[in-house]
Amino acid sequence: MKVENIELYYLSMPEILDVADGSQDALIVKVEAGGLAGWGECEASPLTSIANYICPKSHSAANPIKRSVIDKNINNLDDIKKIINEVKQKSLMIAQTPHTFSGIEVALLDLLAKKENCPIYSLLGDKKTTPKIAYASVLFGKTPEETFKIGKSIKEKKFKAIKFGWQNFGLDIQLDEQHLIAAREGIGKDLDLMIDVGAIWGTNIDKAQKRLNIFNNANITWLEEPFYSDAFYEYSKLHSLTNLPLAGGESCHSVESAKNMIRFGKVKFIQIDAGIAGGIIAGKEICNFAEENNIQYVNHTFTSHLQLSASMQPYANSKQSFFAEFPQQLKSLAWDLTDNHIKLDEDGKINIPEDIGHGMKINLNALEKYKVDVEIFVNKEKIF
Repeated sequence: MKVENIELYYLSMPEILDVADGSQDALIVKVEAGGLAGWGECEASPLTSIANYICPKSHSAANPIKRSVIDKNINNLDDIKKIINEVKQKSLMIAQTPHTFSGIEVALLDLLAKKENCPIYSLLGDKKTTPKIAYASVLFGKTPEETFKIGKSIKEKKFKAIKFGWQNFGLDIQLDEQHLIAAREGIGKDLDLMIDVGAIWGTNIDKAQKRLNIFNNANITWLEEPFYSDAFYEYSKLHSLTNLPLAGGESCHSVESAKNMIRFGKVKFIQIDAGIAGGIIAGKEICNFAEENNIQYVNHTFTSHLQLSASMQPYANSKQSFFAEFPQQLKSLAWDLTDNHIKLDEDGKINIPEDIGHGMKINLNALEKYKVDVEIFVNKEKIF
């Protein structure tokens, strides 16, 4: 069968706030072939990615992604790999390409798995899945008191781990310490505590180093994204100054950028988003490389459960990589996007569905409810 049609759905909450919450809008992909439909999600700026998909050609390495996907064969995994290579060649010089194509690749795999009547992970060679320890992914509270309350409420939900991140942390070391003390007191001594600072220190090693004692006192499992994602020297330098495990990789936009984060950044946890790094096949290659180098692979997810399932597919049956990010503060858009959801079990673990494809059922009503109307014209010709 051949790829007959691709539809892109730009979805958004009524108001977009200037906060570190990627669940406020979405770009959903529908790929159709042979009477089947596959679904994916791009973790990217929706309008930018739409332009990337349909933009006029600039030169031989700056083509619209559409040109490399429509009418292509999709009968087996090798066909999808051929599409991946063609997209890389023909759209190489458009920086948005990996983000846009990631969601398309997920949809292609979902469609192929439906053709083969199997889960996506089985296409990648896994016969079964292994539940992962879910860490509740939340933002720091506006105050340490609020952070304490968030931590306590998460513990009551039977989570075994929690990650506080991004906002209200990293600029005032005394306030940072108060947040960490509050977080640890809220969740108790036994739960894993991860901290994500959202690259707030850029390339400033000194600011990170000054906080090592308070991180150690809070007994955190890892420090995530202390620097920009390509600041490999700074990551490796901080690694040499502490035994504190470092995590990063959510901004890695290719297999090689993730491998370099491992090779030169010296992270102990590589966090990959199927909607950013090139898709699920890219994630599988990164996972294999990571585990060969004794590094744990972890999904990055802060949007819908469609994206959660997609980002867990690359390490579905791994026992070496056993943590999974499980977002807990989703906007209604991200929650409403699917009719079914991945649930926490009594042991504080989550698992991807064993159903066909990625196992998530799209709520078509949500596509209409949150849809943003977009029209794009070039020389008065409507191209989207």
